[in-house]
Amino acid sequence: MRILVTGATGFIGSRLVRRLINRGHEVTCLVRSDGAITNPKAIGAKECIVADITNRESMMKAISIAKDVDVLIHLAALNPLIKDRRLQYDVNINGMRNLIDAIVSARLTLKRVIYAQGMGVFGNVHGAIVDEDSQYRPETWFTRLRSDAEMMLWDASKDAGFSISIAILGDVYGNGGWFTNIMVKGLIKSIFGLGFMIPGAGDYYRCLIHVDDAVDALALMADADYTGNERFIVCDDEPCMFREFVYYTADILGVKRPPRMPLWLARLFLGSDIVDTLTASVRASNAKVKHMLNLTLRYPDYRVGVRSVVDEIRSARGNRLAI
Repeated sequence: MRILVTGATGFIGSRLVRRLINRGHEVTCLVRSDGAITNPKAIGAKECIVADITNRESMMKAISIAKDVDVLIHLAALNPLIKDRRLQYDVNINGMRNLIDAIVSARLTLKRVIYAQGMGVFGNVHGAIVDEDSQYRPETWFTRLRSDAEMMLWDASKDAGFSISIAILGDVYGNGGWFTNIMVKGLIKSIFGLGFMIPGAGDYYRCLIHVDDAVDALALMADADYTGNERFIVCDDEPCMFREFVYYTADILGVKRPPRMPLWLARLFLGSDIVDTLTASVRASNAKVKHMLNLTLRYPDYRVGVRSVVDEIRSARGNRLAI
């Protein structure tokens, strides 16, 4: 199958490209700059196309070059930790608009467009359990932005004739990304001074997913022969309170458990929108993705996953704690 991946050099995208190639697919990568081309090509991508998703002309040219594509997987987006609202809007909304217009203009005969969404679109349901039929209730500027981007895709699919699948991902952790660069490094830094702190009491539920399991789910969504539009919640079997996740990680690292930061102070330091997005309490069911796509989780709960990631980090650094 011929698959185009946007955000192909990101934390999830780089792993997904490798997985798709290993499964025998012909993969084209959309990358932001010439400097990002080496990695995808090194692992066997058919082609790497340089394009800026926020630039309409750039996207029109890129998609016309890609031409014959069966599945498009859209991962190019920003996480809520990026405070620049203009950039967030440009990437998430204008980027989606440019992508849709380019698909329509190039007259791609797509089997499916897959879009990676976040759990934040359900809002703060105060620990209630959600599934794919639950209504979106985005409460922050960032989650409304992501919800609006998805709705643009739904609307476009009706006229353009392609089906869409939404992967609603839990908090994706692994060796890299926010887990390593913010939490693990912050916990280790706490040994020597001020490091990672838990916003509020940490008693809000979060749905987690190891990056390898997230990649498996996305690859299965590309492979599957179902028809029509679908949403899949992609998370592990055990939603947990955020403080449990952080404390377990600290214990595995062998460092002191971090202190808590009052929510008012966290909002002052990070911004209300970011804090309210990250502290929304939600639990979710992964029954549909496991049943319909036969997803078998490599890391069914955060304990198995965190231990594996920490072992990987230590192995890469000669068992040294300092990062």
